[in-house]
Amino acid sequence: MNNQEYAKIYALLENLTPLELDCGSLCGGRCCQNTLEESVCGMRLFPGEMEFQKQLLLEQDDGFSFPSGHLVVCRGYCHRWNRPLSCRIFPLFPYMDISGRIQAIYDPRAWRVCPLVRYHQRVRLQPPFVRRVRQVGRILAADTTCREFLWEQSREIDEMNRFLRLETVRPPICRRCPGIR
Repeated sequence: MNNQEYAKIYALLENLTPLELDCGSLCGGRCCQNTLEESVCGMRLFPGEMEFQKQLLLEQDDGFSFPSGHLVVCRGYCHRWNRPLSCRIFPLFPYMDISGRIQAIYDPRAWRVCPLVRYHQRVRLQPPFVRRVRQVGRILAADTTCREFLWEQSREIDEMNRFLRLETVRPPICRRCPGIR
């Protein structure tokens, strides 16, 4: 993915959030904090996104650090328009199933940080947000490197779901979900 493609993807998600209100006001912005002192916590960057982020941050300190080429760590503040893609889609992920179809699902890696994942049965996410995450996933899947990344991350999610069993609950948007109430 090049910078122009990431600019389009960022724009698709610019004004959409999981809830109609700032969900960070409910949990104290836990996803924007590096709360585990024993290790560095952050969001994974998508392939090629580091170059785009560096372009955005050339002229300002925006509260991010990049301890590696694949991870961004938030210092608790940022300009919303510079948020990485993982922050824009959180707590969802554009999951690629075995057949290659993209779905927007709750990311089990958000379980310990985000109450929206833990209380998914009581809190409904905004449908336009969920649909846009799925649309972004389809755009990413058109790029070979990003498609491989989605595939690898989806298999990691499968492994985590062996324990959390989030695949057995109703997804954020579900037209027809066989076997799921």
